[in-house]
Amino acid sequence: MTIKALDTYFDLCTQVYDLSKPLPPEDAYRFYSHYVNQCSGLILEPMCGTGRFLLPLLAEGFDVHGFDASESMLNQLHKKAKHLALRPTIWHGFLQNLNRPEQYGLIFIPTGSFGLITDLDQAKASLKAIHHHLAADGVFVFEVENIQYPRPTPRVWRGDVWALPNGEYIVSSYMTLAPDSNQIETTVCKYELVKNHTIIKAECELLRVRLYESSAMKQLLQESGFQHIRLVKPFDHKEHGSEQNDLLIFECRKN
Repeated sequence: MTIKALDTYFDLCTQVYDLSKPLPPEDAYRFYSHYVNQCSGLILEPMCGTGRFLLPLLAEGFDVHGFDASESMLNQLHKKAKHLALRPTIWHGFLQNLNRPEQYGLIFIPTGSFGLITDLDQAKASLKAIHHHLAADGVFVFEVENIQYPRPTPRVWRGDVWALPNGEYIVSSYMTLAPDSNQIETTVCKYELVKNHTIIKAECELLRVRLYESSAMKQLLQESGFQHIRLVKPFDHKEHGSEQNDLLIFECRKN
């Protein structure tokens, strides 16, 4: 399957990502930690970014592997791991192309990252790759954004300023467009690095995310081989999810 080169998550975006999200949300971390603690084998986090979930889990002693399609994000992960004296097993790659010898007891994708795979054929290939790499009793837990939940007001700019230790700063600006007919929502992202009142570097990205209905995602999971699929309340594994939640979180068991 041909996959074009990644055109998002470059250097300035990565810096803003880590400045704005230095730690995983406490409720999300507790939620995914529950599944980590229940797992007796290897754990995999595809689309792991800068290691916001992976590195704390690794520091707790869990055997977590990870990969991402953004080299900038992985470079930042390596820097943080070195600072923490951690040696993670990570690699550069796309989920659609996952081909490893390991079988994983748990595969998890937090923060709605799965929606970044906007091509439907590639999303299907990704789910099949996940199913293939799960151990016989393995669990796959992930979240996507719910298209039925109210979306941000379209065509309104918002932004922030992020100070860097060297006195420079990054201005970040975002404008979200209404979802198109394929349920893909696009956000225009601008990042400007400023030094002495002058922009010395700029990046502009179009961040595209596929939104899902619960029934459509369940059908994709069934077509990928999953038989036991449960919609879970956001960050509460004991409760069933609802079509009214902003996130659709699925707990999928291979057998």
